[in-house]
Amino acid sequence: MNEKQLLDEVLAMLSTIRDDKHKLQKLHAFMINEVYEEPEQEDISKMYKKVVQEIADNLLAGFICFYNPDTLEIEPFQKEWMNDPDEHEAITGETLKIEEVKHKNWRKYIEITPMESHEAFKVMEYFIEEVKDRQMKNALITALKRHRPFAKFKSIVESSACRQQWFDFRQKEWGKYAWSRIEEQS
Repeated sequence: MNEKQLLDEVLAMLSTIRDDKHKLQKLHAFMINEVYEEPEQEDISKMYKKVVQEIADNLLAGFICFYNPDTLEIEPFQKEWMNDPDEHEAITGETLKIEEVKHKNWRKYIEITPMESHEAFKVMEYFIEEVKDRQMKNALITALKRHRPFAKFKSIVESSACRQQWFDFRQKEWGKYAWSRIEEQS
């Protein structure tokens, strides 16, 4: 029997038990314990871990990062600063001259922008799956269903016992995001 035939047979079996919660739970437990293997985590070499961490930190702060793959340099920038040098000067006290922008002189660079809101929302959803405390999990699920879900989620998680767990999880996910941008553009 080839893979397609096997898969078709398994799917046919599944369709016969789809309305039986007890059998589905039993099958789920069996698959988790006997069949399922965690996907291999994408390994970021030691050489890149520090730079990916720095990019993730800057992205979380709302910066765009310009990354030089030849030298592993990073130049973080507020997007508005590029469009409005006067705003840069008002915020930093320094005059921004486009010719002084380092990445413009690099042979090659990768522009890494922060996650889109729907991607950041997914990170929050994935985090909820990691939360063990049922009450906290329910509060976070409710927060994501309400008006201003980002603010509500932040308010709940930052005053909770899982605060550090959230920061660590978010940092890891933003690091994976940064690494994927580097890989796809290299």
